[in-house]
Amino acid sequence: MAQLNQAQKNRITQQALTPLPEPHLTGMKLQEDIILNDFVFNTVDEYGVLWVITDIKGWWSPPAPDMPDIKRCWADGSYDVKGRYNARDLTLEGSILCTDPSLAAEARRRLVAQINLVRQGGWLKTNENPTKASWVRLSGEPNFETVNARGRIDFSIGLRSSDPIKYSWNELNEDGYDVEEILAKSASPARSGKSVLTNQGDYPVTAYFRITGPITGPGIILNETNGESITIVEPLRSIVTGTIISKSITGGVVTLTTSAPHILQVGDSVEMFSLGAGIDGDRFIISRTSNTFTFIGTAGDTLNVVSVSGTYTFGPDILEIDTYNRQTSLNGEYFGARMKLEVYNDWINLVPGENTISFYDNGNANSTAKLTVEYRSGWLA
Repeated sequence: MAQLNQAQKNRITQQALTPLPEPHLTGMKLQEDIILNDFVFNTVDEYGVLWVITDIKGWWSPPAPDMPDIKRCWADGSYDVKGRYNARDLTLEGSILCTDPSLAAEARRRLVAQINLVRQGGWLKTNENPTKASWVRLSGEPNFETVNARGRIDFSIGLRSSDPIKYSWNELNEDGYDVEEILAKSASPARSGKSVLTNQGDYPVTAYFRITGPITGPGIILNETNGESITIVEPLRSIVTGTIISKSITGGVVTLTTSAPHILQVGDSVEMFSLGAGIDGDRFIISRTSNTFTFIGTAGDTLNVVSVSGTYTFGPDILEIDTYNRQTSLNGEYFGARMKLEVYNDWINLVPGENTISFYDNGNANSTAKLTVEYRSGWLA
């Protein structure tokens, strides 16, 4: 879409028959874009249609709290219990301004198609400083009112954000995250294993932690600012490589024998090399002994056309911790991964302001493990 300056946009607005009040948002100006599901408002599109947002009701203040009212049995009043915030209900209000009345009906159809946010939600972004975003769905029937025959349509669109927090959006990251990598504390080479993550907002937020092995254990992720921590209580493996010295196929199951004892586990995805077509590539282990492992073969797996020996590679282990959904996965698998963690106080939150995150492996003074943190700042107002 064309980027026009403020004077150009005002001239297009004035061409509509019924004058609008000077379009504005609370604390925002017309030239700043509002984006809903990749549809850009407060700009002029390639057809010369000006899309104006005049307000986003429900965006500028916190949503209503939900406070349980549990009456005291033998005394006046209620118990003092923890509450929570409700979902955020929003109303997007604005106008479609067309210099040519014949463009109005098609413009409305394009907007209706773009706000089909029922089965699948979309991001609402406001270009404040910094940009703030909320995942929303349509919450009611959109309302369109033709103001005049010369191309002005007013609209209101009801939206609901199940998560009441408004998040920062980093345009340099596909998913809007700020990303920080922290190498584990080490004596040689000397590393502190610490980094400061800043929540620019006014409300605590969760984060996504990705630990790349090896971890001898226990491994610790600690927010020194609020004392919350997560302990990795089981080891994580580094890159594993080895040599295959023999193989067999029985009933569609391929058995490979290694030149030395291995540490591969059932469920691992192992990449094979130099063993021939039909065996080379990624394979999932279904059983193992100290010197063998097996996987389900394919129609192309044969013994008389493959090499006698080859190599395999696995890893490193990657443990992912989603503190928003309180889920854990190991190498992409969720089953059993939670058993690798102990959570103290709470799943780690980032409080408003600076948060000092430390990462270390108590079992290895010279750890090479890496922690990747993905996070966004959060606001209620």
